[in-house]
Amino acid sequence: MPTTMSTEQLGAWRAMYRADTLLFTHLDNTLRSRLKMGYFEHEVLRILDQAGGRMRMAPLATELMISRSGCTRLIGKLEDKDGWVVRRNTPEDRRAIWAELTPAGREALAAAQPVVDAVVSTFFADHVSSEDLRRASRILDVLADANPNDDGFDCGL
Repeated sequence: MPTTMSTEQLGAWRAMYRADTLLFTHLDNTLRSRLKMGYFEHEVLRILDQAGGRMRMAPLATELMISRSGCTRLIGKLEDKDGWVVRRNTPEDRRAIWAELTPAGREALAAAQPVVDAVVSTFFADHVSSEDLRRASRILDVLADANPNDDGFDCGL
């Protein structure tokens, strides 16, 4: 049987949800208006760049915390509409499909970085001390680690 949240737990949850929603909305809207790029499109480019420019589709979906079919649709959009990503097979494993960052994708990611930095600073980092940022980071890591991104999660309902 699930437990009832305390006033403090509910207040913390609502504050986190509100801050996350507002920051995401500002970031997504600004990227779209300035660069015709949504937040999740930026995340694909960022993750591929951090992975050396290419990644298998299944691990990419896991990293994005979306379904494999959602990842396939997102990569298809970035491939067809924007040319920021291409899908490739490798001779070593013909079953695996890789998403690969194109030069145009690298340019788009570079153009997005000052926008992301400005929005995150303006709506988040500039309002909190370094000590509180470190504390928040630790708390959010604990929460993320306690909530696996899989279908096996059970909250007792």
